[in-house]
Amino acid sequence: MKVINTLIATALLTVSINAQQVEAPKVHIKAGSETTSEVKPRYQGEILETLNAGGYTYIHINEKTPGYDPKKLKSFWIAVSRTEAKVGDYVRFQKELVTENFKSKTLNKNFDELMFASNLEYRVSKK
Repeated sequence: MKVINTLIATALLTVSINAQQVEAPKVHIKAGSETTSEVKPRYQGEILETLNAGGYTYIHINEKTPGYDPKKLKSFWIAVSRTEAKVGDYVRFQKELVTENFKSKTLNKNFDELMFASNLEYRVSKK
């Protein structure tokens, strides 16, 4: 059942991406990925960089998730529906899907790991 839920979620994401006329990710689902029946983890951090392409904004995050071991916090890239969030803003979001070796043809950039995220909330920086 978990495999079926994961495949359905992947298919829906691909249809959504194609409907927005942007490149579809090559999905490499990690072992132990969440299914639609599980609570999706929330992450948060400060924006280090943003890149807009098609209907997406790619955001480089400096993670600051409470309760996580500070030694294990890292920076990583997420992709969300196009947004106006800017460098220095503090964001919170839910993990949907993680891809490895994602190539954005529009940006001409490779991402070793890219998290597709949802429910982006942000607080504008005072810079």
